[in-house]
Amino acid sequence: MNPLTAILSGSIIDLDGTFFFQFALFWVAFVVLRKLVFHPVLAVLEAREEAIEGARQKAKRLERESAARAKEFEAELHKVRVSAGSERDKLREEARHLEETILTKVRAETDQELAEAQATMTKEAEKIRAAMATDVPLLAKEIAAKLLAREVQ
Repeated sequence: MNPLTAILSGSIIDLDGTFFFQFALFWVAFVVLRKLVFHPVLAVLEAREEAIEGARQKAKRLERESAARAKEFEAELHKVRVSAGSERDKLREEARHLEETILTKVRAETDQELAEAQATMTKEAEKIRAAMATDVPLLAKEIAAKLLAREVQ
């Protein structure tokens, strides 16, 4: 017995001519499948991975842009708030000044009307007193005449 046949005779694998035929079929199938299936699938997977990575980069870029815009918005909002605060203070000061002016004017008008009313009342009181000064003696005579039931001179 030949040592090679002794080694191969107890072996599970039978190396005959079909082995090389199957090996050649395997390589043909591998090459065909590689061209028709594996490369297109790998190309699709790579394209998908690139698209995902591109989307991630775009998302990061958009996130940075939105953060920058948010900072700009906050800065602009702060400016507007400061401006609105100063405008509000300015309007309050103008309103206070206007109120003070109106109150001063109304006080002056009220004081003037009060002085005119007091002057009118003083004149009326003097007229009434003057009328009473002439009417009191007559009224006194009439009262005395009625009380005494006779005419008084």
